[in-house]
Amino acid sequence: MRKISKNGAIGIGIILLLLISGYPAILAEVQVDSERLSDDVLYSRYMAFHQRKEIAIISMDAIIDLYKENGINTSELINLKVRLIDLDIEAKKAAETMNRDEFYNTMEESRELITSLRKLVKEKSVEGQNEAVRNALIENKDYILGLRTEISKFKREIYLKIIDNRIEKLGRISNRLEGKGADVTEINKKIDALSDSRSSISKESSWAQLNRFHQDAKQTYQELRVLIREEIKELKK
Repeated sequence: MRKISKNGAIGIGIILLLLISGYPAILAEVQVDSERLSDDVLYSRYMAFHQRKEIAIISMDAIIDLYKENGINTSELINLKVRLIDLDIEAKKAAETMNRDEFYNTMEESRELITSLRKLVKEKSVEGQNEAVRNALIENKDYILGLRTEISKFKREIYLKIIDNRIEKLGRISNRLEGKGADVTEINKKIDALSDSRSSISKESSWAQLNRFHQDAKQTYQELRVLIREEIKELKK
């Protein structure tokens, strides 16, 4: 079964709650250091879009059935549903081929489509509409939660790749400084401490654990930047 988007227009709190699945702050704060990691982030955005699209399709199917029961024409709503499914296919292809312009154009069209959906549903609102959508979402709860779990695991993997990439980059910087005669003892101690801390987390770690690691790592990054700048200044003397 298919299911997506911000049906806030339908006016049900449960939909809003299910759609709160944006990037955790730790991913938003970390700069991606390689093209491959950037590609992963783009695909994770598609996965989040796919989840919202699936929720919207579930909701639309429920409304379509209700409209049919009440003798309301559903052709416009069905057309929006079909186009939304097409946009999902286009977005996935764009994400897989790393066509960023096409991906974000697709996202923009999907937002316009959802605006049209909200307007249509508001104009044709019938008694029992909210309840029909709510029941449909509850019936598909396991499926929706499964999508969220999949997205969450993928985001964890991206974050860990970013951290590993950064630790490796710091190591390269330290080696270059040492090759130029700098004293990198303190720098290496902090890099080793960061690496040891990294070994305590995995893709199975909770976001709470990752957030704790991230806060500690941010402090270490700041201290490393200071030490690296100081060593560069010393080399320039």
